[in-house]
Amino acid sequence: MVGPDEITVGTWNTEWAPGKGIRATMVRERLAAANADVLVVTEGRRDLLPDGGHVADGGDDWGYGQQRDRRKVIAWSRWPLTGIEYITTGGGAGRVISALTAAPTGQIRILAVCIPWSRAHVSTGRRDATAWSEHLDCLDQLEALNAHFDRNVPTVVAGDFNQRVPRGKQPAHVATRLAEVLDPWVVHTAGDVEHGPLIDHIASDLTCTEMRTWPGHSGDHRLSDHSGVVCRLTP
Repeated sequence: MVGPDEITVGTWNTEWAPGKGIRATMVRERLAAANADVLVVTEGRRDLLPDGGHVADGGDDWGYGQQRDRRKVIAWSRWPLTGIEYITTGGGAGRVISALTAAPTGQIRILAVCIPWSRAHVSTGRRDATAWSEHLDCLDQLEALNAHFDRNVPTVVAGDFNQRVPRGKQPAHVATRLAEVLDPWVVHTAGDVEHGPLIDHIASDLTCTEMRTWPGHSGDHRLSDHSGVVCRLTP
């Protein structure tokens, strides 16, 4: 049971799981089983989310043409989402949502992200980028967004960071830049964790009292190329 002073936050990149069929059913069940108060789903669809709740998404255009029901980032909360902001230009276009939710613990800011992978818009999409340039541009935008946040309101950053933490094979300057941007928060999902190392992360200025992960497969069924994670957080 989650105590009155705790919230659970989960995130998973569902790798464009369809809205129908056995894979959709299993992904939907996996998200519901996380029993999270806040979910950040990346590369997903709204109809995979748990029933009820309040939803915001980053829109249908992240530079690869409008994508109908596909969304790079979706935020779901048990409680209403207010003060919703989006990034609509640059590396963060369609990939970042900032919103407030009134949890029983008090108001919390959710920063939902799907930071571009290393070769975004290099040989596909606009084809006007270099390796890691979109990723780094999005990090700059996240840093600028955070500069305007109310420091009295706790922040939870969740989603697909497209980097291992600590550094794996990514260039040193890219890992350093992510660390600089995340400096105000603790990355609860860093390091050697079950079904890791992860690139879907949860960071916050709250305390993590429990973390659970799940793999991107179930038996012989591939659900995603990412593992998912849920954290229990307390002030």
